[in-house]
Amino acid sequence: MKSVFEFAAKHIEPSLKRALILKLLSKNVNRTYIAKCTGVSPALITRYAKGERGLHDLTAIREIDEALKELSDKITNGEMCGSEVYIRIAELTMYVLSKKFACGIHYLATRDIDPLKCNICPSIFKISPQVKTNNND
Repeated sequence: MKSVFEFAAKHIEPSLKRALILKLLSKNVNRTYIAKCTGVSPALITRYAKGERGLHDLTAIREIDEALKELSDKITNGEMCGSEVYIRIAELTMYVLSKKFACGIHYLATRDIDPLKCNICPSIFKISPQVKTNNND
């Protein structure tokens, strides 16, 4: 079985970053500022915008979309940048995993889990108050 951390780094975190970057680009936020605040290179921003990275649409999950919108608003308004954004993306990655929102993606990517029986992510990524999205307190 592939490590859940490898899976998250390859599939979940990039998909969250892509969704965030697309929200920022739709607000006409400067790419240099986006790079600074997200820790993503300008070249990778272009790859996200072209759909070459972060291939899974996690914005279909209402609370994830709302959390990313809130994060994009804070970045746009200068309220959050750098390590704070990194931490928030890590929290959202753990949230997606803990709620089993990524089980279908994991199954399609590796075929080494049974989403109905697997309980690894909820066991590892127990939700704490710091990890919850603001809409699920």
